[in-house]
Amino acid sequence: MTDNRETWADDPDQRTIRLLRLADPRAPVPDASAERVRAAVYTEWKSSIRRRAVRRRLFASVMFAGLSVGVLLLNRSWIVVDRSAGPATGEQVAVVERIDGRTALSLNDVVRSGDWIETDEKTRVALRFSDGTSLRLDAGTRLRPLAPAVIELSMGAVYIDTGRESGRFEVRTALATARDIGTQFEVRVLDESLRLRVRTGAVELTDRGRSVTGRGGTEITWSGAGAVSRPIAPHGPDWEWTALVEPPLPIEGVALADFLARVGREHALDVRYADPALAREASDIILHGSVDGLPWRDAVDVAVRTSGLQHRLEGAVLLLLRPRGAP
Repeated sequence: MTDNRETWADDPDQRTIRLLRLADPRAPVPDASAERVRAAVYTEWKSSIRRRAVRRRLFASVMFAGLSVGVLLLNRSWIVVDRSAGPATGEQVAVVERIDGRTALSLNDVVRSGDWIETDEKTRVALRFSDGTSLRLDAGTRLRPLAPAVIELSMGAVYIDTGRESGRFEVRTALATARDIGTQFEVRVLDESLRLRVRTGAVELTDRGRSVTGRGGTEITWSGAGAVSRPIAPHGPDWEWTALVEPPLPIEGVALADFLARVGREHALDVRYADPALAREASDIILHGSVDGLPWRDAVDVAVRTSGLQHRLEGAVLLLLRPRGAP
C-alpha cells in the first residue's frame, strides 16, 4: 500500500476532507431556534428592501424638485418666446429694441406673428414694429402679435407710441379692443376690468356694441358694469415704468433743439426757451457722443451742460436757460 501522508500534508483540500471524516456528526439545530433565525433574516431583508425604496423615492423627489425649480426659473426669470405650436412660420412683425432685466432674448431678435412673449415680475422689454410703432411690455405681461399692427394682450400692461397722426394700432383683450388714432397710451389687464390710460391723441375702446373714446390726459376703467372715466396727468409716476425701456436717444450729430423735442414728446413735456434767440441757438448746437444707458433726466442734463446752457424741470415744463451772467 502506498503511503500518501506526504500528499495530504501538501494538499490543503485533502487535509480538510480527512478532518471532516474524523469529526463527529453535528448535533441538529432545534426547530424553534431555526425558525427564529429564519424570521430574523426575513425581517432584515424586508427592511433593507424598504430602505432602498425610500432612498430611490427621495432621490427621485429631489431630482423632480430641482427640475421643477429649473422650469420655474426658466419661465419666471426670463422673457419667453413660445413657438411650441410649430416652427417659426409667422410673418416678421417686430424686433427687440430694448431690455430691462434678465432675458433669453437679445437686442434685434425677430418677433413673428403668433409668438407669445411673457415677462416676469422684474423684466421689461421694448419692441419696434415694422411700421415704426414702439411697444413696451411692463413686468408681468403676456402678449402675442397677431399682425403687423395687432396684438393680443392676455395679462399685464403695454405702452404704445405709434408716432403718427393716424396709427390705427389695435390691442385685443378678453374684455375689449383698444384702437388708437395716432397716440401714446397704456392698456392694462386687471382682475375683472381693463384700464386704458391715454397720454396723447385718442384711443377708442369697443366691445359688443359698446364704445367709448379716451383722449389725452384721460384714464378709463372698463368692465362688464360699464366704463368709468377720470382725468390723469400725462406725465409723472404713472408713466415712469415706460422710461425704463424707452428707445435709445441718439445724440451724435443731432441738434440740441431736436433732442429736447424728442425728450419732450416721449415724456409729455412742454419744452420752452428763455427767449426766441436761445431757441434759434439750440437749433444750431450739434451734439456729439452718446447718452446710452443714462436715465432720461441725466441724458438731458449732459446734453444741456455740454452745450454751455442750463435747464429747469418744473412739472410738465422743461425750460432751457442761459447761464447766469451770460449775455
